[in-house]
Amino acid sequence: MAVLGAGLAGLAAATQLEADGMDVTVFEARERVGGRLWSETIEAGRKEPCVIERGAEFVLSGYTSMRRLLDVTGLDLVDTGMSYYVRALADTPDITTDDVVGAGREAAAIAKTFTSPPSAEEVLQRLDLEPRLVDALRARIEISTAVAASDVSAETLENIASFEPRPSWRVSGGNQELPKALAARLTGTIRFGEFVQAVEATDEGYIVRASTGSSRYDSVVVALPLALIRGASAVTMPLPEWKVTVLNRVLQGDAAKLHIPLREVPETSAVMSTKDRFWTWTAMDATGSVTPVLNSFMGSPAALDNTRAAVSHDAWAAQARLIRPDLAFGDLDSAVSTIWRNDPLARGSYAAYSPATNREDIERLEQPVGNIYFAGEYADPDFTGLMEGAIRSGERAANRIRDAVLASTP
Repeated sequence: MAVLGAGLAGLAAATQLEADGMDVTVFEARERVGGRLWSETIEAGRKEPCVIERGAEFVLSGYTSMRRLLDVTGLDLVDTGMSYYVRALADTPDITTDDVVGAGREAAAIAKTFTSPPSAEEVLQRLDLEPRLVDALRARIEISTAVAASDVSAETLENIASFEPRPSWRVSGGNQELPKALAARLTGTIRFGEFVQAVEATDEGYIVRASTGSSRYDSVVVALPLALIRGASAVTMPLPEWKVTVLNRVLQGDAAKLHIPLREVPETSAVMSTKDRFWTWTAMDATGSVTPVLNSFMGSPAALDNTRAAVSHDAWAAQARLIRPDLAFGDLDSAVSTIWRNDPLARGSYAAYSPATNREDIERLEQPVGNIYFAGEYADPDFTGLMEGAIRSGERAANRIRDAVLASTP
């Protein structure tokens, strides 16, 4: 079996395939595992380096599959001491989180009155509320989904409306410790630095053509970011029109992260800028204290374009200073920014669904084409765009292969 991609979806699939007795080879274009799960360190206001998450960060309630893999690999979760769901509004301090949640609940109720699936923006336009409050809700949607409210399905409002001050966790030592641990447990080969160019169907299986040569496999799991399996420069595969259509209906968001060192250890916090579509937070790590780093996440193409974040993080850092006068900022030259649109192996962040995407479309995202199977955060209906969704999708792909093998065995 070939698995294309050593992110969480690919490694979850490879782990399950090996558990089922399959011979697995993983192709990974990077020189590391994890994909958009990427932990590094930054020097800040304490002796030891601070772990930062340049990609996926928060482990949330309901991550049962991820917790199971953490148990298997012996990794621990650390409570961040803050809640991913609760963010103070820097631009409009008189508008509370409860106000935004209430607006979200009202919007979710309005969305149910449409005869066909609306966009989030269509619902927002029907809210009879103060414009500043509506824009705060719009900002929350656009930051969280990393796409414009006019493009994303109003179903996202169900999540906005249910935001409560629930805890948030991270993996001790960095979230990338999980893909590292999964990779270390594999007995099959992980071929790093392998750029897969094509998957070709033959009478004897599938040829995977990569940068260092070609090999034949019985089945292939495609666990690559959405942008790499569609479009003119995508990996070439024998995809029928129906598959191309459903893949093209999924949105790939545009998001970026910025980590700024602090001179002093702060309290835990979460503050959002409605105007500039980003939020900031300070959180605890495995040491049991708050990390002296200001973390920031910006979502939606317009936000990145308006601040020129894809070119330089200077304007973003300046805005972060304005909304966080409570913090002692360190050397901005040591700040670390991650712009996923600029990464040629991602070309964007995580997925979201447009109003045109229905449940049947979502099911067909994972539907195999022959013995080519598909896995990724974009394909999970319940945890779309999240680490948990990637894991669940990868394991489902492996289970489908197992069932197909069992069905073909006399």
